[in-house]
Amino acid sequence: MAYEVFTRTGARVEETALSLVPDGRIAFNAAAVRVLNQAGVRSVLLLWDKANSRVALKAAAKGAKNSYAVSIVQDSHSGSLRAKSFLSHIGWSAPKRTMLPATWNEKEKMFEITLPQEYLRSAPVAPRQKAKTAL
Repeated sequence: MAYEVFTRTGARVEETALSLVPDGRIAFNAAAVRVLNQAGVRSVLLLWDKANSRVALKAAAKGAKNSYAVSIVQDSHSGSLRAKSFLSHIGWSAPKRTMLPATWNEKEKMFEITLPQEYLRSAPVAPRQKAKTAL
């Protein structure tokens, strides 16, 4: 009987990246979660630079006004936060999960990403309102 070498499908990721998910989540890869854990970050402020199509997730004190809780799953080394209203506000409209390289700014305690223009609408879409039905 001849043995066959199993080709590994996953490997430790060293480059930090964030994924914008169509359901409104921002997901952190394992490398980004390691950075957040080392920095003790559990809440972030979402910052938008419209002129440069950049987003930043800056560390915030737990319970700080306008902060978002980062959910980190220790066993899977992944994390995410719910940011549907923020993504709608900036006009994000990618049809599928989009992974973007993230830069950690140690001094400011924040991740920074640049969004591709093709997934940004020029004007934010207003929230849908329920249609009134006539009786």
